[in-house]
Amino acid sequence: MSNDKIVKSLKPLFYPQNVAIFEVKQKTVYFVDGFKSQGFDLKNMYLISSTENEMSGIRCYKSIEEIPVETIDYLILSVGRDRLIQSLKTILELKKIKFIHIFTAGTGEFDEIGKEIEQQIKEILNSDNIETRTIGPNCFGIYCPSGGSAYLPYFPTESGNIGIISHSGDLLSRTIRFGDIKFNLKFSKAASIGNCINMQFSDFLEFLTQDDETDIIGLYFEGFSPHSIKEGQKLYNILTNTRKPVLILRGGKTKRSQSAALTHTGSLGTDKKIWDGLYKQTPLIEVGSSLDEFLDCLYMFYEFYKRHRNLTLEEKINRFPKTRNALVILWSGGQGILDTDVLTELGINMPLFEGKVKEKLLEAYPNFRVGSLSNPLDLPWVSSSQKYADVCKAAISENIDFVIMYKNPDRGKDIKTKKRYQNLLELKEYVESLNKIFAIIMTEYPDRDRVSYYKKLIKDGFMIYPDIRRAGKSFLAFYEYGKKIKRMINN
Repeated sequence: MSNDKIVKSLKPLFYPQNVAIFEVKQKTVYFVDGFKSQGFDLKNMYLISSTENEMSGIRCYKSIEEIPVETIDYLILSVGRDRLIQSLKTILELKKIKFIHIFTAGTGEFDEIGKEIEQQIKEILNSDNIETRTIGPNCFGIYCPSGGSAYLPYFPTESGNIGIISHSGDLLSRTIRFGDIKFNLKFSKAASIGNCINMQFSDFLEFLTQDDETDIIGLYFEGFSPHSIKEGQKLYNILTNTRKPVLILRGGKTKRSQSAALTHTGSLGTDKKIWDGLYKQTPLIEVGSSLDEFLDCLYMFYEFYKRHRNLTLEEKINRFPKTRNALVILWSGGQGILDTDVLTELGINMPLFEGKVKEKLLEAYPNFRVGSLSNPLDLPWVSSSQKYADVCKAAISENIDFVIMYKNPDRGKDIKTKKRYQNLLELKEYVESLNKIFAIIMTEYPDRDRVSYYKKLIKDGFMIYPDIRRAGKSFLAFYEYGKKIKRMINN
């Protein structure tokens, strides 16, 4: 299928002209409120309920037959599993449906009866006269701000450049919610896809690799669906050919967690050697085993691609870090020693300053007495002077690709406070002009001044991490991707 056809094939799912919910209930009204929050045209939302006359201010139809359109782009099917097969048959007999999101749980992940229900659904969809595609069952569905789609009402309405595919609906919700609150991340499209009877991970991944709104792709993956024996090869082919970063948070890496995945989405785990080969041969980047690490890495990629979105692929590649060399700037000798251990253990280098760089440091700070003009760069009591900016610039040599600075909130409004922030802005601009990565470390405490200062830094485009280990891991993922994509392009 051509790139244009791939994008067009899923367009009604992410940009539906009309939406139906069968059957809407009070406990699932968040679906309605999600679309309302994104500005979806409610004239094109059709609710079906045998018991309710209206829901969230929208009229309810008693049956799908009453809906005044023949074709529905996106239908959310929310009924108990004992009614699922008959409801699906009735819907397909009465209307032409492009995409059905089967919200119902308790199918293949639950018991043998559930597995039989999934098999019946698969047989219905494979009928010669059925062109309907489905996501799920056991999933939350679609989020696309530019398409007016969301399954929860508190997701951002602003579109971004991150696309997410997830086996887990709750984990996807927290990725979107926490990413927005913590790092101001914005997303182009997201899909919770559950048990994957019909549409598979590969369908969504292929779409996102061709989607103009999406620069970065994040995956939460538990294993392969038993309904697609060729899924592994499809994913490999897509990953081999994509030139977008794909970050994966993978569940089911241990034997015990594979058992948990079977009872969550019915997914089948795979051998570690297969994954090792996939990481080696494709630009896929694994990001650990926690949501924090997933968000941390998405954050670094997001800031880079947001800043360089209009560049060509070759121009972007030239701006990826060339080394794993880092500079730490702080004003605590003890913290610097601990940080040196952390970064070194992670595999990040901290070059010592020698020769011309050392001379530049002494020229910038000729009367140096307290701290250290080394790496870490320990500069107490001078952060409000110009010499602070000058010595930091001198230390950011050609041999440094990652600049890490500790920062505590400024609590005053005097001249020194303003100068400290001016120095911070000046250094950020300088580091970015050299195409290096600049990160602030600001530890998290329940402090009102700290929260307001954090928001100010985020507003001014600073990248902030709560500790140096998390910043370091994110940088390494970014560096590793840079190496991979350069190798793929050069070959």
